[in-house]
Amino acid sequence: MLYDRIFAGTLLVLSGLIAWTAFHFDVPFQYEPLGPKAFPIILSIVLAACCVWMIVKPDKNSWHPTKEIVTKIVIGLVIMVVYAALFEEAGFIIATTIVGAIFSWLFGEKPLKAFLYALALSLISYFLLADLMELNVPTGLLLGDL
Repeated sequence: MLYDRIFAGTLLVLSGLIAWTAFHFDVPFQYEPLGPKAFPIILSIVLAACCVWMIVKPDKNSWHPTKEIVTKIVIGLVIMVVYAALFEEAGFIIATTIVGAIFSWLFGEKPLKAFLYALALSLISYFLLADLMELNVPTGLLLGDL
């Protein structure tokens, strides 16, 4: 129960930072139907609501994180920072494939399958975001203007 509350409290602070950052986006004109502020604010509200629920009513399971779990969490955080750094330069498809493959491998998938799943996920996600939702998704320097 204690770990649930610590985790939820940390994510609650993160949701506040996400919302605060989104409110400070300076966009000179509306280039997407909802604008660049809407998605992070909506996600931060949903995240905050889930965190409050977890703080008020934590799981009754007396689970304690092992060294292996803490290591995977730290590696996951480092991977997400690398993803943020790669996102603009490498582009959505390459960055998402790399990060998705590492996460899949980290949680037990064989390296080749992890790469193939991540590649399929990134290609499908790119199509959904760029073509169907018409969002500006970076293609990166390697792929240029697709």
